[in-house]
Amino acid sequence: MSDQLPLVGREEELRTALRALAVDGAVLLSGPPGVGKTRLAFEALAAVPYPVVRCYATVATSQIPLGALASLVPTDLPASQGSILPSSSVRAAAEHLSRGERRVLSVDDAHLLDDASLLVLQHLVRHWLMRVMCTARPGWGMEGLTVVAVGALDQERADALLAAALGVPADASTRHLVWANSRGNPLYLKELVATGRHCGAFTETEGGWNWSGPLELSGRLAELVDLTLGRLEDPQRRALELLAYGEPLEAGVMSVPQDLVDMGFVRVGDDGRARVAHPLYSARLRATCPTLRARAHRRALADRLEAEGAGRPGDALRVATWRLDSGTAESPDVLTRAAEQALSAQDWELAERLARAAVARGATSRVGLVLGLVLMYQRQCAQAEEVLAETMAAGGDTLTLMQAGCTRAFNLFFGLGDEESAVAVLDRVTARKLPAELEHAVLFFALTFALEAAPLRIARLGGELLLAEGGWAATAGRQVLAFADQFAGRYTEAIARIEDNHMAVLATAGRFPSLTNAANSVRNESMLRSGDLVDAERRAAQALAEVIEEDRWSVTQVPPRVLLSQSARLRGKAAWAVRITAEGVPDPAAPPMMWDVLLLAEFAAGAALQGQSDRAFRALARAEAGLRPAWRIAQFAVGAARSWVLAGAGRVNEAMQAALDNAVSAREHGAHSEEIGSLHDAARFGADTSPRLLKLAKSRKEPLTAAYASHAQARALRDPAGLEEVAAAFTACGATLFAAEALAEASRLSRLHDRPRAADRLERQAAALAETFDGATTPGLVVTSTLAALTPRQLEIARLAVAGLTNVAIAERLAIAKRTVDNHLHTTYAAVGVTGRGGLRELFGHGA
Repeated sequence: MSDQLPLVGREEELRTALRALAVDGAVLLSGPPGVGKTRLAFEALAAVPYPVVRCYATVATSQIPLGALASLVPTDLPASQGSILPSSSVRAAAEHLSRGERRVLSVDDAHLLDDASLLVLQHLVRHWLMRVMCTARPGWGMEGLTVVAVGALDQERADALLAAALGVPADASTRHLVWANSRGNPLYLKELVATGRHCGAFTETEGGWNWSGPLELSGRLAELVDLTLGRLEDPQRRALELLAYGEPLEAGVMSVPQDLVDMGFVRVGDDGRARVAHPLYSARLRATCPTLRARAHRRALADRLEAEGAGRPGDALRVATWRLDSGTAESPDVLTRAAEQALSAQDWELAERLARAAVARGATSRVGLVLGLVLMYQRQCAQAEEVLAETMAAGGDTLTLMQAGCTRAFNLFFGLGDEESAVAVLDRVTARKLPAELEHAVLFFALTFALEAAPLRIARLGGELLLAEGGWAATAGRQVLAFADQFAGRYTEAIARIEDNHMAVLATAGRFPSLTNAANSVRNESMLRSGDLVDAERRAAQALAEVIEEDRWSVTQVPPRVLLSQSARLRGKAAWAVRITAEGVPDPAAPPMMWDVLLLAEFAAGAALQGQSDRAFRALARAEAGLRPAWRIAQFAVGAARSWVLAGAGRVNEAMQAALDNAVSAREHGAHSEEIGSLHDAARFGADTSPRLLKLAKSRKEPLTAAYASHAQARALRDPAGLEEVAAAFTACGATLFAAEALAEASRLSRLHDRPRAADRLERQAAALAETFDGATTPGLVVTSTLAALTPRQLEIARLAVAGLTNVAIAERLAIAKRTVDNHLHTTYAAVGVTGRGGLRELFGHGA
């Protein structure tokens, strides 16, 4: 990493500073330490056409008359009287500084200027003797200076600076970690990166650099924070330590000294609770606090909160955590309740600590449910099964047994892919007499399995049974039916069910939070597949940002990541599709859960679209290896990805057959949504699937489905005008990748029909759309006027040659003689005017 980072996100401040320097002649860049005032001044002064004279005020020179300007002014000036410089000396010093050509005086850290230097500066500015640019901390100013505020970077600009510091992008969790701890302070961000590299915290993953392990302050970063904290007196530091261990704290628990607020070490929010002003201050205070004093702080916090009543939501969790950390925790029931609260807050690490502490103190079986959930959330599904099995074996009340059983079945099915054992566990739960609401909850869990493993009509029947029961059961039933509608490709009906169910889902969010996530997932996926890409993207991006910020269960990132990637592929944004999925790809050493398989499949499709065939095949192999027989919907997603990967490698006929096979399997399951997508892919790769697609589109009235059917029909009829109409329909939905393919095919057909002007026009339109793409290439896009004369067989062999296959391998793949391949390639070279494979690659474009 270079010691000097590029100037990022300061374009507006730089323009303002240069304009003020040119017009007003004197500028003050004002901002807190570390925000880059000095760097901004350097960049601004490098752009002015005048000589620059620089001086640097420091704590040491602040006590010396003319200390900051000593090297720039004559040594024989009349001596000052104390800190007062005679007016004649002020004029002489100013004239000496401004002599000759017009100059610019740069003053760094002007708030540290001694009085004599300040008088000279005032004289220069007042009489316009030279241009002046100062940097200083907030609160310092001088008449005549135009102030340009320089604050911390916002998150988007901080992310850009992080990428510049690392040289390559970081994944989303790392970007959030660095942002949360730097708060957009460029100096802190730079030193966080340096610290992470020095301690080996950065590891390279599919999604970019990832920060693994805890954040530990060391080296220059620790020195910088210590320098700031060094301004504290001992009583102040102890008070700030107490706040660092308990933040945010209410006034009833801690009365914050006003001097800490005035010094900028404490901020009080609109909610009246106090926090340490910067997260790095908190981290450093905790890291350097002696062990016994740290325990005393936590014990004091617990005592104070209990004395106040500890009646607010989350108070019990705070008290239990402080007691545990101070060595004064005894009650297993208190620890169990706190573990449950930590679980609800999705603080997995704390929930596990509290749960294990409760177990060590003889807690009841209830805490086993918490521990099992935490282990599942941490992808430790085998360990979760052991804990949940022990919890069920230990017995307990009916509610605890039902919750443990449903959680265990969920883990078995979606985590371990063991459908038979999952169903057996639910059978064991229902063997006991349950209240009606608990029976309905168990049925709902069973139906979530049925949606994946059984034909959709089974899940739909179960949803109708729940709906007829009324109450919470009806809420769950509508959710099941919405899923069934989505999988069946009836997106309008699915969205309507979700909207009708919205208030009921919100009312039960406290007891059944998974319903909210499921409802959002159905709505977003249905919006995308119906053709409302804009709203689907917006909602998915918001959902992903919330998941990352709140550090929820990592697999909850999968639905929004998959949706954003699918939308990106429809828009031809291949690089973005790869980036958004790569960030969530799990460690290869971890056994994949069902959601991991979905993400790997989408990652493979994006990599194939970008022309990264090797990477795509590796991801596809991982997805196929992770599949379990019970995960039928996931199988269809993998099947769809397989056709994209094969097409990206030039194996178009195989891609077409893979898409057709996937469509048949999806139809048998009732998953017409997946059938529609695969039928359209098969049509893009050469099959006539228009009869079935037209039938499905007629019964659904979905804009994107209708466009798929029209595309297949126009291709089958070899109708350029129809393809042009389809391109407009795709563009209206936002699916510009398919629009460009339709226009390219229309151009090719027009040229074959001897309509060169129409062909040129359509080719220009396709090229204009392709210019908006981000590395996307498909067989359908590679239809230039040069290639239009090739036969389908010649195109297929050319694509395989460009993909890197030898003539022997192409012959084996297509079950033809090598001599036939040789002849086709020689004919192709002659037809398109190239001498070999290198020329073909240029014609086909990157990754074709």
